[in-house]
Formats: sequence, structure tokens, C-alpha cells
Amino acid sequence: MENAWVRIKDLNFYSIKVRGKTEWKFMEFISDDNISGISEITDTQLDSSVSKLVAKLSNKFRGQTLNNEQNLLEYIKYEELKATNSLVLATAISGIRSAFLDLFSRRMEMSLQKFLCFNSNVDFNFSKEIELYANINRSLLPDKNGTVERSPRTFANQALSAVKRGFKSVKCAPFDECNAPFGTQNCLPLEAITGLERLSGISDVISNKTKLFVDCHSRFDLDSSYYLHDELVKRNISWFEEPMDPEIFPEETKKIKSYTKIPLAGAEMAYGNEIMQKLIHESILDIVMPDVKFCGGPTEIINLYKALNNDKKAISMHCPSGPISLLTSAHVTSAIQAHLPLEHAIDEVEWRKELLLPNEAIDNGNYLLSDNHGLGSILDKAYIKFNGNIWKE
Repeated sequence: MENAWVRIKDLNFYSIKVRGKTEWKFMEFISDDNISGISEITDTQLDSSVSKLVAKLSNKFRGQTLNNEQNLLEYIKYEELKATNSLVLATAISGIRSAFLDLFSRRMEMSLQKFLCFNSNVDFNFSKEIELYANINRSLLPDKNGTVERSPRTFANQALSAVKRGFKSVKCAPFDECNAPFGTQNCLPLEAITGLERLSGISDVISNKTKLFVDCHSRFDLDSSYYLHDELVKRNISWFEEPMDPEIFPEETKKIKSYTKIPLAGAEMAYGNEIMQKLIHESILDIVMPDVKFCGGPTEIINLYKALNNDKKAISMHCPSGPISLLTSAHVTSAIQAHLPLEHAIDEVEWRKELLLPNEAIDNGNYLLSDNHGLGSILDKAYIKFNGNIWKE
């Protein structure tokens, strides 16, 4: 390990149109001896392109001898200090760090999860089968034919389809119509009723053995969160995600946590393990949801896991994105031996698994990791060349 090093020579970018406004984007480092490392930098929800920033930051260390991730960070340390306040910068740096770790673990001839354990003194007790939960939200976004029906029946059908494929937990975001503040106080907002009907539609068709998770996308305020919670309890909901943004409203979220009977989850946009540590240690959240695209990459999650005294029930990876993000997240979930499932956005597009070689391996609600070096798969560049875009900055 002490004698291992890489020099990054080339930087490539890939993108492919997915559904609605979503476009998956990926970056690739290539070393001077032609080892590749890839990561996902999907920036659909951002106001500016990440690829230009990735190229600008990468030029600071391109051609330099890099012995480890910390060595790389020395070249961009001033930018990293600003990442907690800039999602664009957080995405760029997370992509750089993740791609480097894929490359470096390939250089070390280890799978990524094995390298993460080895590099961080975490027990080698990881599993190659990672439990996933089915996020049905992406399948209900507008497709090439236009708007998709979002009735209780449609939500129920999508959830039931996931259960039939072996998923033990299903998540949805049913509250499109809600956006606090509301016109009434001290009662359930009328805008939430349609969302609750969607949840009831799901609960009517799945068994009690299937867990139902709810993502609120920070559409509520403190008062409405209390009333919403009580309705979720009636519907046997197992997961209460971000009624309010825990980073912007930590005190309000803390009050919700003290009230709720349902595990409270969030922090999908946080950069750095220190912020997520605080959310757990100060009883603001029960579960933090680091997203490998935003949080700083795999190492930040490993460090979070160690700081939480190897708590296997406090971390569940956020991953509503493409196959590289999911594969990276599966390696991290494996390395920390998480007892909570990993998010997977199902049925967004039929061709999703075709993007990877070997193909994405999901069976009976589990991600099956290989023993291959690094992430274990590479992008199918021929498929992207024919269906998407390839470029350099």
C-alpha cells in the first residue's frame, strides 16, 4: 500500500438521457498506465454543469503522483472547505473522490468494498448480497409519452410490482401538492389528503410484511409535520423522510424526532461526515442518508460509520440515480455492514442494466456484488456512444 501510486492522465465524460428532465452523467479518470476509475456526477437538479468544474479541479493534480485519496485532496483542499455550502462543488468533489477510489482499488487489485475496509481498518465481514428497497418515484415521472398518471391505483400497481420481484420495502413520495406554509394551522393540510390516498392505495395491496417508506421532500413545516405523522402512523408507515430539511431547520426537525413514533430519516444533500455525525449525535435524525454523489464519496461514509461506533442502523444510502451511483453505494453499504437497505430507483428505464459491463446484477430485491477489482463493472461506452454523448472538457 505504501508503494502504491497513480498518475491521472485523461479525464472523460459520459451522459445519457433517461426520463423527463433526468440525464445521467459520469466521469472517468484514466491513469498513465491505462487503469480506469469511474463515478456518477448526475447534475439534473443543479443550476450549472458539474463537468466543467470537475475538469478545472482535476487539472490541479493531473499528471501528479498520487499515493492516496488524502494526497489528492491536498490539491483541492481550499475548494473542499466550501463544499458544505455548494451542491455543485460537493457533486464535483464527490465525483472526483469516488472515481479516484475506483481507480486506486483497481490498482491495488481489490474490490472497492475490500479496499475500503482495508484502508480504514474496518472488519472484513462484508456481504456480497446487499438488500435494496424499491423507490417507485422515478417510474412515475413524465416519460417520452408525457405525464404519467399519479393516482392511488398507479402508486399501488407500482408498489405491488416491486413486491412481486422480491423487494421487502417500498418507498414513494406522494405529496406533490404540498408546499409549506399552508393556509390553515393546527390541522392536517388539505393539500396532503391526495398523498395520503396514494399511501392508502399502496397499503391496501401489500402485506404487513412489506415495509412502506415515505419521502416528504421537505414539503411541510413543523405544525403540519405533527398532523401528517399521526396519519402515517395509522397507515403503518415504517420510515418518515424529511418532512423538513434537517440542515436548514435542525431545531424543528429535532422537535419532530422527539414526537415521532416512526424512524426519522434525511440529510441526502449533506457533504462531509461531520454534519451527519451532528444530526445523529444531537438527536435531530434517527437515520442519515448519505448520497455518494454529494457527501464526499465512499470515504466520508466509512468515517461516519466509525464515528458512530459502527452503528449499523443509523446509515442508509440515498440513491435515486444511475447504475454507477448504485454500484458504488452497494460497495459502501457492504463495507459498513449496514442493517438498513439501500435505495434503488426501479423501472425508470428498461435499458438501465445495459449501461454496465458486466450488467447490473439485481435479483429478488438484492444487489449481487462480484469479486472483480474496483467497482467490478465498467460503463458500456459503445452503448453510450450510440445512445448518449461522450466528451472531454
